[in-house]
Amino acid sequence: MGGRNGPRADAPPAELAEISGMYGASTVLTGRRAGPAAALAALDGAPTAHIAAHGRHEAENALFSELDLAGGPLLGYDLQRLTRPPGLVVLSSCELGLSEVRPGDETFGLASALLAAGTATVVASVARVADDAARDVMVGFHRALVAGRSPAAALAGVAAGTGFVCLGAGQAG
Repeated sequence: MGGRNGPRADAPPAELAEISGMYGASTVLTGRRAGPAAALAALDGAPTAHIAAHGRHEAENALFSELDLAGGPLLGYDLQRLTRPPGLVVLSSCELGLSEVRPGDETFGLASALLAAGTATVVASVARVADDAARDVMVGFHRALVAGRSPAAALAGVAAGTGFVCLGAGQAG
């Protein structure tokens, strides 16, 4: 799925086309087709999901952190509607690996919302990442996945210094 808006709005379709070409059957949502409802439907039950969109971490209420899809924002709260979350979610977005610790040592953020919903592994950035750098890391990451590396090992081989981290089990689903 993609949906970045802004000066490099062409980056996600190119990123998604290259990555989806590595896999047999893929559902690719771009432009207005990549709205929150369609995104949730595509995520539900998918073994792997790759989302290329601008992201914003909301420190005051991290479940209001969002993916800026072309068809509207997808919030952390929205992910609670998944009945079968993907085993691996890759967020090719800025800052969505961040979380906030609240009283009781509970963490909140988009990545932690996915993990709490049942996703085994989330790959996301804890910093701002330029579109070109994100694309390079993501293409290399998926090449390593297709070659049989675990998400943690695949990311370690391509993401040095980019802010991308592997959260959760480090394995696909």
